Amino acid sequence: MERTKIEEERISDIHFQLTNVDRRKIIEELQTQNLKLNEVAKKLDTTPTEACRQLQRLTDAGLLEKTSDGRYHPTPYSKLILESSTTMHFLTKHREYFLDHDTSLIPPQLRVRFGELSKTVLRIEAVVNINTATKVLENANKHIDVMAEQHLEHNGQILRQQSLKGVKVRSLLQDNMIETIKEEPIVKQSWERRSIPRICAIIVLTDKLVGIALPKLDGKMDYQVFEGNDPESMKWAGDLFEDQWNRGRT
Repeated sequence: MERTKIEEERISDIHFQLTNVDRRKIIEELQTQNLKLNEVAKKLDTTPTEACRQLQRLTDAGLLEKTSDGRYHPTPYSKLILESSTTMHFLTKHREYFLDHDTSLIPPQLRVRFGELSKTVLRIEAVVNINTATKVLENANKHIDVMAEQHLEHNGQILRQQSLKGVKVRSLLQDNMIETIKEEPIVKQSWERRSIPRICAIIVLTDKLVGIALPKLDGKMDYQVFEGNDPESMKWAGDLFEDQWNRGRT
């Protein structure tokens, strides 16, 4: 169904409102407290006249309401818009990264949730990230989920040791790598493995931390990692791993 002219204008207007740094800051500030005009001006470090202009624009767009005592607060519609715009904000923040990396293999229902990774930090030092991954695996207490395009023998030894300690370990590798792993029966029972034709990302997910790396446009991994330990990013990574795990074969 084609969008109507009114729909197109509303979409354009919302994008216009949210791409302005001051207006976005106003909306975010008002998520936690209602503020008067002078208080908003102070938060923005601007004049009352300029603050009034921005507040009026947001009010006209249906994103803010003004109470009888002169305080502004976000509308329910505003909260929905802000939540949905988190993904755009995250992608824009890491524009150079996403211009150079392939997200096409990430399921669409998870691509639209990229905003859940907003609290992660992009680590760009490959050697440091590989060493950090080793420590993360060693420090896991409850579970380890790993999705990778290759099997690193050193990390494999850590996963083997952790599985024998009672840590729930699952690894998802590309089809061409799964046959390279030969293990004794006792380890096979405590360490679940599956394979998939092509992985969409590298994931190291434990009960403490998550690291996520995407392939570059040429298909190669460069090990720049989004690292986080907040519930939103860990849930996103967990959902992606489960989706791919369910597609895998034993």
